[in-house]
Amino acid sequence: MSEFSNILSQFIHTKNIKVYPLSKYCDFDRSTIYKIINGKRKPPSPDVIDKMAEFMHLTPTEYAQFKEAYEITLIGSDNYYRRKSTENFLMHFPDNFSIQPGTESPASLRKDNISSPACASIQTQVELDYTLRSVLIKESCKGNGKVALFMQPDHKGLFSLLSSLNLRSSLEIQHIFCLSNHEILNKEHELYNLKYFNNIFPLYLRNLNYKASYFYDSIHSHFFNLNALPYFIVTSRYAVSFSSDYQYGIFYSDPEIISQFWNIFNSFQNKCIPLFQVFHLTPANAHMLQNISLPSSSSYLLLPEACFTPFISDEILAHALSPEISDRNKLLNFFSTFFKYTLNNLENMHVYFTKKGIRRFAETGLLREIPSDFYRPFLPSERLDMLQKLLYTCSQENYRMLKQPLEQLPVNLHLCVNETMGYFSFNNTEDQTTYLIFNETGLLSVFLDYLESLQDSSFYTSEETCNFIKYEIDNLQYQQLCSKRKSIAAPHQKGVSV
Repeated sequence: MSEFSNILSQFIHTKNIKVYPLSKYCDFDRSTIYKIINGKRKPPSPDVIDKMAEFMHLTPTEYAQFKEAYEITLIGSDNYYRRKSTENFLMHFPDNFSIQPGTESPASLRKDNISSPACASIQTQVELDYTLRSVLIKESCKGNGKVALFMQPDHKGLFSLLSSLNLRSSLEIQHIFCLSNHEILNKEHELYNLKYFNNIFPLYLRNLNYKASYFYDSIHSHFFNLNALPYFIVTSRYAVSFSSDYQYGIFYSDPEIISQFWNIFNSFQNKCIPLFQVFHLTPANAHMLQNISLPSSSSYLLLPEACFTPFISDEILAHALSPEISDRNKLLNFFSTFFKYTLNNLENMHVYFTKKGIRRFAETGLLREIPSDFYRPFLPSERLDMLQKLLYTCSQENYRMLKQPLEQLPVNLHLCVNETMGYFSFNNTEDQTTYLIFNETGLLSVFLDYLESLQDSSFYTSEETCNFIKYEIDNLQYQQLCSKRKSIAAPHQKGVSV
């Protein structure tokens, strides 16, 4: 019996469904339906699944369960939950305005004093949380504080604290954690590695001086199998070692012990790999874009506003690039070459975008993929030129418009992956365009697998997409016409007296 046949049998039994009328409604003979019910035949097409649900009068919740069982049976539970976990991460990708700096500064929290014995036991989770909070706050008040974390990113309270405080940029946060050496789902059917990324991501959004490194191992055997105190945090003055379930620990303030913890951490770090290559795109380091140039193999781009850079002509670029930017001529040549290279590789690009992203560009002339200090908003005439080129590309199906639920992707999300390279780009809370280039191949493969597996049902048809873009073009042309009429009428109106 399969997942699908089990739930189908359950609905037939609980709802007292007659098999023969069901088979007739779905245009199947009775024997075929029985084979599907008994799991001896693969589930039918999605259209037939919808017919079955309609005949059985499933509630929205029951229909969701029915569809989930169908997809699990088709692709396997591991594939289903891995892709579902990836989709949930993308759908809840935080916009920069959703992660705001904390209202309290570390200096205002100096009252979180801790006693300073050379060594003290910590016997409850509440006591451990209080100690960790106090140690971090005290270190953040220093001029050049330094914190080392050797722990899994699964203590949401701790990482929420780090992302919510107004920490000084001088506070350096080094973090080592273990990634699973094979894909494992937790009890919530989430990928461990993706869940960890989700927990540390707000630190990148806040633009903290945070550096994450990783090593591979079996997470459960490394941390949870009778390992008494596998985690520790060390600062310039204190160290805390604690259990993986955050129930108990030991606090240290002896300088020799603190020094030994730093030696241990540094020896571990020499054996680890940085999780990302991180950079902020500025006029001074625009050459870093060469590190994310698309190879000749297929690449998948998830950009709610679509990728417009191939459609920016040299003429538009020359007018839009800020005249106040340093080395402007050098940047003009660089971007012209970069945009043409992208245009020449369009046939290898699969760009997935949303209605909301296209509409935002049509209305504002702004692109999240280009930092605002590089250019002025594109003029309506320039937007029209770029939208016309997008329209032609969509008719070739290189660019595809997403349906629900992916239609609601946050506008701050930009993801590019292929077999050898991948990155996220986003605006952080200081409105800097930040790039996280994957060093870890596991995350790369998870996102690549998800985008490669998207079915046609996830997209609008080419005709529907082109009709939407034509509507935006017509709307923009109408606004231009109205604007011209107003400008022509304005001089005449000035001479009219009442």
